[in-house]
Amino acid sequence: MSDPNIARTFLIGEVDSLKPFAFVAVIPSGNPLHAIEVARSEEGALEVKVPGRPPMLPELEGKERAALRERGFASEDPADRTKSWVCAAGDSEQAVTLLQAVLVEVFGEKPDATLDVAHGNREVEHEARRKLAIARSRIEGVVSEVLGHPAEQDSDKDYVLPIDDVHVTVAPRASPDGQVLIRIFSITNVAVNVSAELGLFLARLNFGLMFGRFALDTENRSIWFDETLLSEDFREEDLKFAIRVVATTADAWDDRLKAMFGGATHQEVLAGNTKESPPPTKPGGDIGQYL
Repeated sequence: MSDPNIARTFLIGEVDSLKPFAFVAVIPSGNPLHAIEVARSEEGALEVKVPGRPPMLPELEGKERAALRERGFASEDPADRTKSWVCAAGDSEQAVTLLQAVLVEVFGEKPDATLDVAHGNREVEHEARRKLAIARSRIEGVVSEVLGHPAEQDSDKDYVLPIDDVHVTVAPRASPDGQVLIRIFSITNVAVNVSAELGLFLARLNFGLMFGRFALDTENRSIWFDETLLSEDFREEDLKFAIRVVATTADAWDDRLKAMFGGATHQEVLAGNTKESPPPTKPGGDIGQYL
């Protein structure tokens, strides 16, 4: 579509037909960075959204953010480039008017630019958020019982449990199909000497374990021990068991792994007894963005 009047009529019809959780994305041909969405909420309300951008893409320029604010858009966290800019619309005509204004006045597209249209539905994402809320509520009760007080949360809102001489993290996630996963893990070592011998040793060690596994983050030279539970309907005893096993196994092996393959234990890093830093990423970090 390139004629702005024809495009407007078509888009109004597309927005009118949106069901709850559905959205229509409008993308100028050849410029996917300027994509804009119109979505319908569960309650039937419309909103126009400029999607957030992950770190590998150029972020919105300051003048673009300012122009969005002038047109009523707001971001949950303007400093976070991954957060979308959103503006409510009263009806389909208003939504399309706003969409076309953003394309031309904010992004500098020509009024007759060729537009591609795509459709999607976020019902799975909505259901995943609901399930995660259930999981979080139950997790908070379990970790409070284990510690005797509420657990601290890190920047990802994962639950951090100092147990004996290690720290265990309980991290609820959602897979792309909406399945809830609960990862329980502990960093054992950092700055290790990555080698074929280390990989072979961990493989042999994992073969003898009844529960959990060691993983080697070769890029960040760190070793983790973790286990995963499925579903927001997990048994509380299973989560307690997983926390205990992760804590005791990490505590049993961190000093031995340091003696064999160098580096430092994670506890030494946390205590400031080494110049090393903890790894910046977590296992399975690319699974699930519904937190």
